[in-house]
Amino acid sequence: MDDSNQTKIDIQNALAEFIKLKTTKSTDEVLDLSKKFLTQLDEKLSSKTSTVEIFKHLQEVEHSQPIYLNGINFVSLCEHHLLPFFGTVDIALYPQKKIAGISRFDDLVRHLSDNLTIQETLTKKIANEIDSTLNPRGVFVRTNAKHSCSGFLNSGDSFTDVITTFATGIYEIDHTLRNEALLNFK
Repeated sequence: MDDSNQTKIDIQNALAEFIKLKTTKSTDEVLDLSKKFLTQLDEKLSSKTSTVEIFKHLQEVEHSQPIYLNGINFVSLCEHHLLPFFGTVDIALYPQKKIAGISRFDDLVRHLSDNLTIQETLTKKIANEIDSTLNPRGVFVRTNAKHSCSGFLNSGDSFTDVITTFATGIYEIDHTLRNEALLNFK
């Protein structure tokens, strides 16, 4: 057995021991649960593609108006608590010469959210990846999420919406254009 497999087994056993201290489940049940949890966590955090691969097929176009994408769903893991936060991402893109297929933005959000992160960082990374790949006049990203850590760890089970934004290019300086984006975000 190599060191990697032994490390996984050690982690599964340690998690099972912790769960066993907190529940009345049998040893077999907690071993199965720890293995399942760690397998799912490994799958969520395993990068399946790269942003270069996501945006490999771009189209050259002349389009002089903003494009809005609303409600791209995501689930990510909080780097502070290892608990999920989830919600939607809205994107305003003011293209210059390149555009990408709509599904590419879904793929980008999924790719970047399959990580340990915080919402502010996720929002900024989405905007910056689009900006650096498509070289638009500007990008404006709004992320609206609920945080399990807030609801789970705080008394009162609060699942308050947290909204973060990040802008590049023309959206940093043109507040009228930014307000138009906000009006088009649902």
